[in-house]
Amino acid sequence: MGTRVEEVMTPDPLTLEPSGLVRDAYAMMKEKGFRHVPIVEGGELKGVISMTDIGKLGARIPEVLQMKIADTMTTNLLTVEPNESVDVAAAKMASRKINCLPIVENGKLVGIVTTYDLLDALARRLRGDE
Repeated sequence: MGTRVEEVMTPDPLTLEPSGLVRDAYAMMKEKGFRHVPIVEGGELKGVISMTDIGKLGARIPEVLQMKIADTMTTNLLTVEPNESVDVAAAKMASRKINCLPIVENGKLVGIVTTYDLLDALARRLRGDE
């Protein structure tokens, strides 16, 4: 089957709640070097906010930074399960031209996989490390 998503994902990613402010998401992403933050409420994945989302709105505009995350996050999400192959994850991301996929198991967020994670998996495969 090859490499599974759970082997390359970031487990238990940091999350924010939809009631938080865009400025909180922006500050977290800048401080931690993230480009995406899953948005969770009551243990349930509600959306994802990205630097791209914030940048399109105007990351330095005070009114944007005061908006609720719920009003700016992406909610039409593709997800994969941890036991899916990285090939499936990569195909899903490429088909929608997105840079991250939340990893969900039994309705709960268990990780996140990004294009960087998939590129790393590809590099290992090409080197014969897999």
